Amino acid sequence: FTGRNYVLPRTGQRGIPVISVNVDRVKVEIFRVGNRNLAPQIVAGEFQRQLSGDDVDRLRDTTGAQVFTGEMAVKNTLNADVTTAFPLDEAIRQMAPGVYVMVARPASGEPVSWDAQATQWFIVSDLGLTAIAGEDGLHALVRSLASAKPLEKVTLRLIARNNEVLGTATTDAGGFALFPAGLTHGSGGNAPVLLSAVGADGDYGFLSLTQ
Repeated sequence: FTGRNYVLPRTGQRGIPVISVNVDRVKVEIFRVGNRNLAPQIVAGEFQRQLSGDDVDRLRDTTGAQVFTGEMAVKNTLNADVTTAFPLDEAIRQMAPGVYVMVARPASGEPVSWDAQATQWFIVSDLGLTAIAGEDGLHALVRSLASAKPLEKVTLRLIARNNEVLGTATTDAGGFALFPAGLTHGSGGNAPVLLSAVGADGDYGFLSLTQ
């Protein structure tokens, strides 16, 4: 895959570029990690990491849910990188809240379980989140990625290492919300690691506070 960017726009064509060389078909699997399982993934250092075959099996069986499996034909030009857009809209008709993990490999042959597979983490969202820590607490701002306008009535949750919800806030007309300083001073399992957002229309986004 092309990089570590993980936010795809909600409007317009949604395709994830897949780069292949000397193959005719690519096997693709997509998993969804629910909102409540995301904080442990970040704490464990799994988020945005390239996954091995064993990691993919664990994602399939325990921490995630498979939402797509299939193959995609790609152009095969000898010894040349070929970029093909995977049609996400066709693969997943309804994007439920959460983060998605797409893994790809050549369709022919089975990989060794401990080898890393090409992995792309992503969400589809219009929620652009900014967090600023100050003496008076954690300032959160939410804007539309499409229009840059502030978004009102977005529900924000501050989540700790132990997956507990430290606090909840709702953005005002300026797209602003404040979490009191006392919620941000926790240590150990009570330390904040994630800011999640759910819009009035069900749109979902998140921001890691540790990366």
